[in-house]
Amino acid sequence: MKKFICLFFLGFIGFQSQAQESSDLQQKAVSLIEMTSGQQFDIMLDPIVKMIPEKNQEAFKNEMMASLDDVYTRLAKIYTEKFTEEELDQILAFYNTPVGKKMRDITPELTKRGMEIGQEWGMQLQPIMMKYMQE
Repeated sequence: MKKFICLFFLGFIGFQSQAQESSDLQQKAVSLIEMTSGQQFDIMLDPIVKMIPEKNQEAFKNEMMASLDDVYTRLAKIYTEKFTEEELDQILAFYNTPVGKKMRDITPELTKRGMEIGQEWGMQLQPIMMKYMQE
């Protein structure tokens, strides 16, 4: 019986250690997502907020932002499947360097301008698509 109890506790401690490692990895992934995507979510969500009557926009935005925690957690699961903890540490370290901070700061502008270029390109593709849609 003593052996069983010892084995049980050893297994439990091992499980707790693994759960802690997984939790650390998850938190690092969430930190990376918040660091790199937070401002991009603001840019993407701004047009949605503007569709809400002005008097309700602040309340809507608050509720919408609260729902991002779940999105970050779900995205972090993908990151933890694709990156090791060491890789996440290296990526986080990069984003804390001067050039990494600059990248973080200008990414929303790059995204916005890239979306504008993509929309223009989409408009240019319409005549080409129409040409090939005819039989």
